[in-house]
Amino acid sequence: MKISIITLFPKMIKGFFEESIIKRAVEKKLVEIEIVNLRDFAIDDYGTVDDRPYGGGTGMILRIEPIYKAIEKVKSQKSKVKISSKNLKVVITSPKGKTFNQKKAVEYSKLDHLIIIAGHYEDVDARVLDFVDEEVSMGDFIMTGGEITAVAIVDSLVRLIPGVLKKDEAVRQESFNINNKKLLEYPQYTRPESFKGLKVPKVLMSGDHKKIEDWRLKKALEETRKKRPDLLLDK
Repeated sequence: MKISIITLFPKMIKGFFEESIIKRAVEKKLVEIEIVNLRDFAIDDYGTVDDRPYGGGTGMILRIEPIYKAIEKVKSQKSKVKISSKNLKVVITSPKGKTFNQKKAVEYSKLDHLIIIAGHYEDVDARVLDFVDEEVSMGDFIMTGGEITAVAIVDSLVRLIPGVLKKDEAVRQESFNINNKKLLEYPQYTRPESFKGLKVPKVLMSGDHKKIEDWRLKKALEETRKKRPDLLLDK
């Protein structure tokens, strides 16, 4: 899989992909991550990529030409990993977009090529959306730019690519994916067995795998009812 991020601030996100699981995935050639500086496609020698909004208003708007050129350049480049140009999606981060979730992460992880445009400033020229498949949001709040959202999307989907994590079971038993159900993850414990009177549930030390599995499902349901009851209503 190849992931291309078009951004005004490459340094802001570059370091994130040079550590931990994502770094190993890149080294194993399970994923290629490309960071594209939008200013490389500026309309002039001064690096201009934005302008004032027609009709007046506050803030600056990202122009369509640099974004369009960046998208086309990214699409035309050869990849270090084998990908299909047909299994490609272009998304842009925006507070107007649909909220990103685990279901969307799974969907994106099956793509050959994902292009993420990190929105910035007041907005982008609305005509950009004619060249984008989806608008994606992290939630109902405003951030300075879309770089954090882009990083979150990449982190959540890369770990779903086969071979990235050592055990696929670790993915199947995480929050939002307990026994293929939308549940929060059950409570986890490690040593010591007792700390200031707080003890690890005996069933987890029983060695009875059926009882442990039943306990975990029960606790996952309890956690979900308590903290995210909306997930139980979401079909």
